Amino acid sequence: MSMTPKRIVIVTQFYPPETTAGSNRVCAIAHALAQAGEVVAVVTGQPSFPDGVIPEKYTGRAARDECDGPIRIQRVWTYASPRLRTIDRLLNWMSVSVGATLHLLARREPVDVVLVSTPPITLALPALVAAARHHARLVLDVRDVYPEIAVKLGIWKPHSVLARLVGTVSEWLYRRSSLIFAVTESATAEIVAHGVSPDKLVIAPNGFDRTHETSRPAQGRPNGKFVVAYAGNMGVATGLDVVLDAAQLLEPNDNFQFVLVGGGAQCNILARRIERERLRNVTLLGAQPRDVATAIVRDADVCLVPLKRGVDDSLPSKLFDALAHGTPVIVCADGEAKAFIERSGGGIAVPPEDGTALAEAIRELAADTARREALGRSGMAYVHANYDRAKVVFDIARRVGMLPSL
Repeated sequence: MSMTPKRIVIVTQFYPPETTAGSNRVCAIAHALAQAGEVVAVVTGQPSFPDGVIPEKYTGRAARDECDGPIRIQRVWTYASPRLRTIDRLLNWMSVSVGATLHLLARREPVDVVLVSTPPITLALPALVAAARHHARLVLDVRDVYPEIAVKLGIWKPHSVLARLVGTVSEWLYRRSSLIFAVTESATAEIVAHGVSPDKLVIAPNGFDRTHETSRPAQGRPNGKFVVAYAGNMGVATGLDVVLDAAQLLEPNDNFQFVLVGGGAQCNILARRIERERLRNVTLLGAQPRDVATAIVRDADVCLVPLKRGVDDSLPSKLFDALAHGTPVIVCADGEAKAFIERSGGGIAVPPEDGTALAEAIRELAADTARREALGRSGMAYVHANYDRAKVVFDIARRVGMLPSL
């Protein structure tokens, strides 16, 4: 660690009380840096994810300062709308980007390190401006590589103006950064393909958080049914239609109950499909407090981690959370997620967007209690040995603390 405390500003779209994987990761990094003796401030927006509604305590103010233990949280004015249209999400991101930029331009206290967590890529603006304004080191934490992820999802054309623009901005960030953390090996390879030196890159995977346990008692099976759970963000990359495809195939069998927890861009679309197709074996709970979601994952017979076809470089944190509780997982994906679940021995993989294969996998596990228990034990042992988030963020803090001053 550094002998003299570094003054570190973290720029992030998400931070608790938002309960996204991104906010949990950034919060853990912030606390690890503070525990290492660094002086940490977080610049972020007013909480509005996943429902697009800013809590009453944050409304009516252009900016707000608060503390999270030793960490100073500086929240800028944020646009939010419960309509959750694409334009609303873009305006949300841009409002935080512009607000954070103005705040960091006006900041008088010195800054040694600017650490920015992406996506969204709009945070490149305050990160680059702050690093230049304060002559600070820039550290980049990459959870999804842009524009590659948007191209894989079919949101952008590979050579569209927007994809090229975002690619250029990303390369500015890579070149300016002294250190880049990426969550998977394939994400690291994609960044290197932009001409970035491998010496800058460190794999810092997602993991499970030992502090996020729940004291809620086990609820047991609703009406004795086999519970299939999903808990997490319901974004475009998750490909949750495959879950409803499987639920529809299993609907004639009254033994299965699907429980979906979370919010996001696809939540309302899923709700309309559930109603339209009268899927009585699906319960959509929406966003829930973390201890409720954790209890559902812990008590489920099996958890699902689906991804859209083409999303090969993602290892969602929900995968670690389920395995850490001894719940077997069915991964509907290729690439990193498939390789991980097979390596861990904590579940099985089926092709992405294949509802028939998913339904058959659920049937197989429902019929074999001994296999589920073996998968649960193996997965729990594997993630506890290799993916404790405290160890991951400790390494991040150590590496940031070792950066020389400019």
